Amino acid sequence: MEAVTVIIETPKGSGQKYDYDLRTGKMKLKKVMPLGLVFPFDFGFIPGTVGGDGDPLDVLVVSEVSAFAGCAVDCRIIGAFKVVQQEHNGKPVRNDRLIGVPEVSQRYADVSSMGDLSKTIVEQAIAFFTSYNQQGGKKFSVLEKLGAGKAFQLIEKSRKDLPMDRLVEIFLPLRDGNGEVFPKQLYDGIRVELTTKFGGLTEYFRNPAKGFWKPDEGTAEQDELLVFEVMCSETDTEFWSKLKLRLLKLFKQDSLIIRCSKIELL
Repeated sequence: MEAVTVIIETPKGSGQKYDYDLRTGKMKLKKVMPLGLVFPFDFGFIPGTVGGDGDPLDVLVVSEVSAFAGCAVDCRIIGAFKVVQQEHNGKPVRNDRLIGVPEVSQRYADVSSMGDLSKTIVEQAIAFFTSYNQQGGKKFSVLEKLGAGKAFQLIEKSRKDLPMDRLVEIFLPLRDGNGEVFPKQLYDGIRVELTTKFGGLTEYFRNPAKGFWKPDEGTAEQDELLVFEVMCSETDTEFWSKLKLRLLKLFKQDSLIIRCSKIELL
């Protein structure tokens, strides 16, 4: 199974709990834990997933090292605790905890399943989560210990459950600087790539949009634009940045617009 990237929120040995703040894009101190209660290993989340509590899936990263808040760690998922967490209002919520091992770990290089871990590590992890939730007025119950395969299925399902509420628009020119129409094959390749990645695509071709711009000389000119639209659950900045660089070279443009907006689904 492929490795997944985990963003560490709270480092191993920390007596404080940190959360990633979506609004600011920074790590935020959430709580100070009782004396003696510390995280046994690095604790973080898998971006682009959503668990039963509405937050990204949680991961306990078993390793010989301690990372730092905000560190991205490529991990192999070796299992999970299938969990029901009783909230303050008494409502039960699924809040599973996955177990991962960094790809670069040497001490745990041969660990591929929870069965490869010592019984002590597994029991300590459950004891920590139980105590952590108790001091927060919640009840933590492990329903089942899952193997690596079923744990990975949780990740795949959580990705499908994400709302597709991001609209990305790619504005492409129809003609080059000499007024010649670009070859159809250029658009076909982009169309296939986007459809394969996002599962669908909308395009405006027969009635292209018109963009107006004003060069240095001060004379207003007009471009004909082909617009591709895709829906996605999150904005993968790295993917879109790399795609934009390729499109600039492909269409020999000085500038090109890729616009992302969040939409309200009815």
